Amino acid sequence: MMSSLFKLKTVFVLAALLAALTLCASCSRGNLPAPEGTARPTKEAIVITEPTALPTEIPTPAPTEEPYEERVVREALESMTLDEKLGQMLLFGVSGKDEPGADSAALLSEFPVGNLILNGANIKKNDGFTAAGNLLRSINEEYPLDVPRLTAIDVEGGSVVRFDWEPEIPSALELGTMDPDEVRSLFRSVGERLVGTGIRLDLAPVFDAAEDPSASFMGDRIISPDIGVIKTIGGAVIEGLREAGCLSCAKHFPGHGGTEADSHETTPTVLRSREELMEYDIAAFAGAIDSGVDCVMTAHVLYPALDPENVATLSPVIITDVLRGELGFSGVVISDDMLMAGVGSGSDFDPAIGFIKAGGDMLLCTADTARQREIIRALRLSVDGGILTVSRIDESVGRILRLKLKAGVWQP
Repeated sequence: MMSSLFKLKTVFVLAALLAALTLCASCSRGNLPAPEGTARPTKEAIVITEPTALPTEIPTPAPTEEPYEERVVREALESMTLDEKLGQMLLFGVSGKDEPGADSAALLSEFPVGNLILNGANIKKNDGFTAAGNLLRSINEEYPLDVPRLTAIDVEGGSVVRFDWEPEIPSALELGTMDPDEVRSLFRSVGERLVGTGIRLDLAPVFDAAEDPSASFMGDRIISPDIGVIKTIGGAVIEGLREAGCLSCAKHFPGHGGTEADSHETTPTVLRSREELMEYDIAAFAGAIDSGVDCVMTAHVLYPALDPENVATLSPVIITDVLRGELGFSGVVISDDMLMAGVGSGSDFDPAIGFIKAGGDMLLCTADTARQREIIRALRLSVDGGILTVSRIDESVGRILRLKLKAGVWQP
């Protein structure tokens, strides 16, 4: 009987051990019984995923195609010599009517002057358009450049027209009384005649403002005392020229209207507050920029409220901070004539260098080869001496090349 009882106890112990082992195995598989009242997950609900391998390399985005304009400008800048770049920043006058005079011819043969300006001394009284076209053709055939020259002239109306026009072009003050559509049509005709002659830039319209134009040096070159009229009529001039494929230039930034003094003879001063300048004189130029003007010309005038030390042409505050920064102008900035007394003599260096340092792009100098040679020499020395950097020069030349692309002058 003891033997049977022992056997029975042994069976119970083995059964308990087997149950314990089974329970432990279930625990190791995470298969514990669900709490009472909780549905047991089905086999399909249990998903075992393999770990995802980390990428061995970070993919790079596909390169975007460089716009055509930026590519050709970049390639041109990479291939140009320093003298070729500096030449693009020049807007020089020449002597002669049918062909350049000996002094101008010598300079053109020695240095790649990139742009030309014609004035009254170049224009014949009879058949002036044909003679001017012949002059430009002879220069470009005799002294060709890889990036062709842009030629400019002043045709504002009234006393500043250069050619003999039929019918005559009214003065700016008269234009201010006309219908804008009539003004646009008139300057479309002007632009067509200029482009047909080989001239692609009209240094117009004047955006100077004056409460009393008769008391200003600018006189009837001012469109109106009302800046709203200046914006409307000036915008019509810009649009008419553009329709003809001719570039435009608003002048003389930030406004020559507030003085009786002539910047050809002296350095005028405009004693307006900054607020007055921004709300009146500069507001007119904001209208020019809104109308899509291609270039802006600076004034050889002092504005103490903006910059007490430098005339506008030499002022980084006026050119870079106000014109480019506050007004957002990204086109080409042209100096007024570097022969004029108003620009001064400069302090530490030639005023031509001061203009470029201030943020200007294109130096205008009419037909005086002695002064033109001084400018070229100053530009070269300023680069050699580290006053002007190549990157600063490339910035201006890039803007000039884009302008020539826009006008169809340069077709690489």
